[in-house]
Amino acid sequence: MNPENYAIEVLLGHERFQEFMHCYEQNKVYKCRFDAPAAEILTPADLEEIINTRRLSFPRCRLVRSGKPLAPAEYNERSHSAMGQGIIKLIPQRVMQEIENGATLVVDFAEDLSTTIHAVADSLSAFFQERTGATVFFSVGSKKGFTTHWDNSDTLIFQLSGKKKWYLYEPDFAFPVAENKSSMSVPDGTPSESFILNENEFLYLPRGQWHAPEPCDSHSLHISFAFRRRNGIDFIKFLLPKLASYLSLRKDINKFADETEQAFYIETVRSVFDDILTVGHLNDFLSSSQNRQFVSPPMSLQKLIGKRDEEAE
Repeated sequence: MNPENYAIEVLLGHERFQEFMHCYEQNKVYKCRFDAPAAEILTPADLEEIINTRRLSFPRCRLVRSGKPLAPAEYNERSHSAMGQGIIKLIPQRVMQEIENGATLVVDFAEDLSTTIHAVADSLSAFFQERTGATVFFSVGSKKGFTTHWDNSDTLIFQLSGKKKWYLYEPDFAFPVAENKSSMSVPDGTPSESFILNENEFLYLPRGQWHAPEPCDSHSLHISFAFRRRNGIDFIKFLLPKLASYLSLRKDINKFADETEQAFYIETVRSVFDDILTVGHLNDFLSSSQNRQFVSPPMSLQKLIGKRDEEAE
């Protein structure tokens, strides 16, 4: 794949991209086939090379079964580098055995392990204006690695090889954030939707969508690109430094104040927020969000070599 083909519009094709964006704006699930060969982003052979040549430690690289990570001691061992430094490395035979017995292999921050995945993540970051990370999932067994759950992010799922069955449940809590987890119960009724995601297919899950992926007599290699959209909480955090300019907020709170004084203090704080919660500050926040730099130019040693050769001529 050429770099220009990493854009989500190119991967989906114009018509499906428009359908996806409509669902994205409506916070609704969307599923379709890719228009381009997305399976080339990461093949099982590519993943095999990453696992065998990179030093990946827990929890970045982990095995999961029934929603819980396996104890890392079960498939990692202490060893030494060629220079005698202590290291922890995967035990290949143990990893393969656990995967064969139903565990799912999970690798986080995959955008740092593959130039192709990195390019896709960069493209998504630039388009959605949110930092995007990639996680790889691989399984071959008949046992599920994950139970029903929701993610605190918008997730774009690329089924790269094999297939996986998905069960979806109606969202029961609008736009949840991590702090809401304790007040949300896992749905135990009938799924609102179920389907098989086949090779070279795409699935979009908005933040808070309950889902349960399960094996379906096939190996499965999929990659999830996840990002979290800015919300009102982020806007308030953006305003916090500005509060330091208000004397009434810099003053110490009187711990011994009576109810009348406390009520006056609350009114004072409320007046500060009335003053600072403006359309102008909202636009400042949106501008700062849109102007964030997510994509850095890659390191190019060949460029340095070429520059040196030119200077030598």
